[in-house]
Amino acid sequence: QSRSSAASDVYKRQLVSRSGTAVVAMMAHAHNVPVIVATETYKFTERVQLDSICYNELDDPEELANSPTLAGWKDKPHLKILNLAYDVTPIDYVQMVVTEVGMIPPTSVPVVLREFRAEGMLA
Repeated sequence: QSRSSAASDVYKRQLVSRSGTAVVAMMAHAHNVPVIVATETYKFTERVQLDSICYNELDDPEELANSPTLAGWKDKPHLKILNLAYDVTPIDYVQMVVTEVGMIPPTSVPVVLREFRAEGMLA
């Protein structure tokens, strides 16, 4: 059983979470291992920007550069290391979302959003 704590969440059939989540979920799916996402409903959103990279979505490139292959990378003028903080996991690889309202299938996230908005719990 694979686990992920979602950063931004399940909507429009995608999960935005820490980098590496998509690879783990795809491998789990390939080996018939269920993937369960644990998150809070306040992280559900309809507004996920995926077509650009913002400063707060980058981690320190030094975290990736500690291999012998990349030794001296700063001395190479045309080499830049980009350490992305988040990736996108297709929701087809997620079997269940666990929240404070209970366990729900990923396809029910839009319903939770709609109900919370109707009750004035979301903007």
